[in-house]
Amino acid sequence: MTKIVLGLDFGSSSVRVLSMKLESGELLSSIEQPYTSGNNGVLSSDNIHLARQSPSDYMNSMEIALQKAKDKNMKAGIEMSAVAGIGVDATGSTPLPVKHDLTPLSDIAAFKNNLNAYSWMWKDHCSYKEADKITEVISRIRPVFLDKIGGAYSSEWFWAKILHCRNIDKKVFDAADTWLELSDYIPAVLTGKKDISEVKRNVCAAGHKGLYSNEWGGFPDREFIKELHPDLLKVLKSLPEETFSIEYSSGELSAEWAGKTGMQAGIPVAMGILDAHAGAVGSGIKEGRLVKIIGTSSCDLVLGDLESGNSGIQGVAGVAADSVLPGYYGIEAGQSAVGDILNWYISGLLRNTRTHAELSREAAKLKAGESGLLGLDWNNGNRSILSDPLLSGLIMGQSLQTRDYEIYRALIESIAFGARRIIEDMERQGVLINELVNCGGISQKNELFMQIYADVMNKPMKIAATDETVALGAALTGAYAAYRAIGKDITYRELQDKSCKIQDRIYQPDTGSAGVYDKLYQLYLKLHDSFGIEGTNTGLYSVMKELIEIKNSINDLN
Repeated sequence: MTKIVLGLDFGSSSVRVLSMKLESGELLSSIEQPYTSGNNGVLSSDNIHLARQSPSDYMNSMEIALQKAKDKNMKAGIEMSAVAGIGVDATGSTPLPVKHDLTPLSDIAAFKNNLNAYSWMWKDHCSYKEADKITEVISRIRPVFLDKIGGAYSSEWFWAKILHCRNIDKKVFDAADTWLELSDYIPAVLTGKKDISEVKRNVCAAGHKGLYSNEWGGFPDREFIKELHPDLLKVLKSLPEETFSIEYSSGELSAEWAGKTGMQAGIPVAMGILDAHAGAVGSGIKEGRLVKIIGTSSCDLVLGDLESGNSGIQGVAGVAADSVLPGYYGIEAGQSAVGDILNWYISGLLRNTRTHAELSREAAKLKAGESGLLGLDWNNGNRSILSDPLLSGLIMGQSLQTRDYEIYRALIESIAFGARRIIEDMERQGVLINELVNCGGISQKNELFMQIYADVMNKPMKIAATDETVALGAALTGAYAAYRAIGKDITYRELQDKSCKIQDRIYQPDTGSAGVYDKLYQLYLKLHDSFGIEGTNTGLYSVMKELIEIKNSINDLN
C-alpha cells in the first residue's frame, strides 16, 4: 500500500488538507474548506481591533475537508487507511478559553453570544494597553525577557489577550480552566484528549507568543505573572513545565476521529506549529535562507545557530529555540498587513470596481518614483521593528492628478520598504541572510509585487515552487512523526530535499529602479522614524519637495 501523510493547515479564513506520499514526498492533492461564521470566518464588532473565530468552525470545516480529501484520494486509488501520519499548523497567537475537558466556552449555551468566549484571532489587537503593561513589567523586573521578544510584547500575543479578557470580562475569564493556542487545540482534539493536563503544548507558539524559554525554566515565574495580575496565576498553574518541538509527536489519532475519517486509530499526530513557521519548513528553510511568507500579513523567518548564534535580536517579533527546526533558534519578524492592505484598497475604497490584475497591469507601466507617492504600510499597526499596533497607514505626495493605479503601486512599494527595513535591521545585528525565498499566494500570483520587492531590496527574489508551502510544512511534520513511529531515523533536511523546490524563475533587481528606490527609501526612513519612534526629528519639511524632484526627474527621462 502507498503510504501518505496529511498536512492540516488552519489559516485565517479556511482549513486546508494536503495529501503527500510518504516515501517520495510527492504532493497528491489539496482541499480547502472555508469557515462559515462571520466575514470569511472572522467574527467582529464595532471595535476595529476585535477579531474572533468560532471553534465550531474549525471542527466542522476540518471534518468536511477530510471527507473531500478522502473522496479525492480514493479517485487516485488511495484509501484513507493509507495515512501514516498527520501534521497540524495554525495561526497564532490564536488562544481560546476552554473547560477542563477541552470544551470551548463558546460551545456552552451561557457564552454562545459572548465574543470573548470565542477564539481570539492572531490579528485581534484589543489588548494593546495590556501589551504595553506587560512590556513595562518586563522592563522593570524581568529585562532578560526583552531579548526574546524583540524589545516589546505584542497585543497579538497570548498573555496580553488573556489579561485583556480578565480586565473586560471576568465572567469568561473565571469560567475558563485554561487557554489553548489553536495549534495545540487541534492536535489535542484529534488525539482524543479529555483533560487539559494531558495536552502537550508546542514550543513554537509558547516560545514566540507565550514568553516560554528554557533559559528561565519555561513559562514566566509566579512573581512576574502576579505582577501582571494575581488572577493570571490560575492560567500559569494550568500550563505545563515543558513544551515540545516538531521533533516530537503530540499523540495518536483517536478512535473517534479515525471513525469519522476512515484513517487508522493510533497513527501519530505531530506536535502543532504556527502556520508561518510551517511555511518556512515547507519552503526548505536552512541556515542563511530567509523565508518570507506573504499573505494577508507577512512573516519573515530565519535560523540562528543554537550553540553560537545570537538569541537577543532586537526589533523582531521573537527568538525561540527549536521553534522552526530542531537544533536552531527561530528568528521571526513580519508585517501586520500585506495582502490585507491591497484588498482593503480594492474592496474598501474602490468598492471592487477595479481588480488586482487591472491595477497591476497599469501600475507596471510606471517607473520607480514616477508617481511621486510614498507610503507607510501600517494600516494594521507595525509588527516589526516597532511593535506598535497604534500606528496607521499613510500615503504622501498625492495631487489632483493622482490615479488609482499609482496609489496601488505606492502601497506595494510601502510594503517593500517595510520589508527592507526589517531585513536591514536583522543584518545589522549579525543575522546571516544570504538568500531570500518567498512563498504564499502573492509571491505566486503578483509579478509586479515581486519585481518591486527585488528592486527595493536590490536582491534576487526566489519563489517556492508550490503555493502550498504552509500545508506542505505541516505534512512534513506528519511525515517525520510517521517515520519516528516505526523507528526509522530521518532528518527534516532529508524530508525537505524531497519536497521543497524553488521555481526556475528568479526576480532579479533592475539596476535603474534599484537606484531610484534607494533615494525613496531614505525618505521612507524619515517617515518611519518620525512617526514610529518618539522624539525623532528627521526633518520632514523636505520630504514632499524631494518626492516631487524625484517624480520630475523620472518624467524628464520619459
